[in-house]
Amino acid sequence: MNEGKLRERMDRGERAAALLRNELLQESFSYLEDQFIRAWRESGVADTENRERVYQLLQALTAVRGHIESVVTDGKIAKSSLEGLK
Repeated sequence: MNEGKLRERMDRGERAAALLRNELLQESFSYLEDQFIRAWRESGVADTENRERVYQLLQALTAVRGHIESVVTDGKIAKSSLEGLK
């Protein structure tokens, strides 16, 4: 991979890391996760449709967080590769 692409991946990783350090974003992830879990716990036995919707929302939230974390990891790998080029 060329140096320009590595620098781009490293920059994306640094921006993703900044997102994960962002207090408001972390608060939002925590708040939504708590709300989804509460809705699941409070759902009625026969309310399978609502539980399924809440489960899908929780999975989507987890996927967003996981994607940001993978961009951070990719940036760290790119940084390491750049250091190896020097």
